[in-house]
Amino acid sequence: MKGFYFRHRHKYKKIIGIALGAIGLLIIIKMASLELLLLVIGIVLIVMGYLIMNIK
Repeated sequence: MKGFYFRHRHKYKKIIGIALGAIGLLIIIKMASLELLLLVIGIVLIVMGYLIMNIK
């Protein structure tokens, strides 16, 4: 199990990063009728997704 995790770690981080970025982008797109808090959450999710994708 440990070998499986280390072998596919980069792939999983990239998938999680893309998912967080997509969720954040959807929140920002729907911002027209929502509060400022959701905008901040969306930006944070995009940044987290970008950082997770760049972790070595």
